Amino acid sequence: MWTGKAIIQPGWAIFFGTAGDHVPHRHHAVQLVVGLTGTVGLWSEKSGELEGAGAVIAADHAHRLTGGRDPLLLAYVNRETDLGRQLDAWCGAGARALSAGQAEHLRGLLRQPECVTAQTLKRVVAIILDSAAASGTPPFHDPRIAQLLATLPRPLPERISTSELAARVSLSPGRFGHLFRAHTGMPLRPYLRWLRLQQALASVAQGYRLTEAAHAAGFADSAHLSRSFRRTFGIPPQVLLNPAFSLKTGLE
Repeated sequence: MWTGKAIIQPGWAIFFGTAGDHVPHRHHAVQLVVGLTGTVGLWSEKSGELEGAGAVIAADHAHRLTGGRDPLLLAYVNRETDLGRQLDAWCGAGARALSAGQAEHLRGLLRQPECVTAQTLKRVVAIILDSAAASGTPPFHDPRIAQLLATLPRPLPERISTSELAARVSLSPGRFGHLFRAHTGMPLRPYLRWLRLQQALASVAQGYRLTEAAHAAGFADSAHLSRSFRRTFGIPPQVLLNPAFSLKTGLE
């Protein structure tokens, strides 16, 4: 049974707690696994059995956690984000183990999950890549994109076109796409997909049933939400209904 705390924001999510049973699976996010009190074990389709302080698992790569019930830190980063591409390239086609020093540094950086931000994740990637380049770079900010994101309708409509959004900020679709990626770190379509998941999970956290949460976020039905959730995280959204599971989305 999954128990613990999860935080989801556009492009990334973090889980702290104990992982429940799950079969070998794959998902579109690059996954970071770190043991909070000891080692972690996992099986990877291409890398075989791994055990150590932590690991990074490539996107769309079959894997399964094999350790016991010790608490874990799991981070999911969309591969289409700038940080996701860096992590995916670092771990290669399968899974790559972290050193004990890297894992210890990450535990210290992420010890307060409610304080984790996109800038924190940049520092996480810098630690893993053994580079200071990502840690001190100020985030790109475009006020037009920021205002647009703040005024997106809730729930999101089923169809949102790039040209429509570009026209709202008086930009060409090409220029809008470039600035949007620079501002958010990811292209428009995956950003909206993560935003829908974030909105659906915020409804679940407020006590909505999955069907109600799906409709509130612009999914066609609960099956559509479940497919998107499983494709992103490798587990069904029903695990969030466990009373021992705490969820934070930033939309409450």
